[in-house]
Amino acid sequence: MDGNERKKGKGRAVNRPPFSPAVAVSARQGMGLSPQQVTEQMRVCGAPVDPAQVHAWEAGEYRPTEDELFVLADVLWCRTTDLMGIEEPSTLAEHRLARQFSTAKLARRIGMNAAEYVAAEERNRWTGNGRQTVALLRTLNLTPLQLTKATGQTDMLGIMDAERHGKGRHHDHPRHSAATRRWDSSSGW
Repeated sequence: MDGNERKKGKGRAVNRPPFSPAVAVSARQGMGLSPQQVTEQMRVCGAPVDPAQVHAWEAGEYRPTEDELFVLADVLWCRTTDLMGIEEPSTLAEHRLARQFSTAKLARRIGMNAAEYVAAEERNRWTGNGRQTVALLRTLNLTPLQLTKATGQTDMLGIMDAERHGKGRHHDHPRHSAATRRWDSSSGW
């Protein structure tokens, strides 16, 4: 099994995000912590690991899971992207990891089926509708330009623009149109 890619556990594949052993060692030493102390703090935070795992991560023999990475970043008081060895996120997955979201949690937050979100991330091509796109931007604190750069797509901007101007999926339903007009006129838009 290649511990650096995926590990089968509890019937599903577990993603192993990018990891910089040198940054992890530097952050741990900067905090004045031993691998044993990191293990104890991670256990308190709900991520039980043993010192051998921490040593394996720092030696580059193994990478932490997403959940372990999130807790390790919290324990070492550093950004997840620092531990990933990247300056700025450049992919959809990196943006998600930078905000410490699992794929399932993010999919729920933006109102998307988890399998659809995972497929979008694997293809690095956003497939969400306007509402989901706006929710993704807000949740990950992205600008439309950042999302466009991360996916290489420009077609999503039209979806968002249509949603913003009331031309989304409910635009032709009288109840939605009337509510939108009342809302627009009362807010001065």
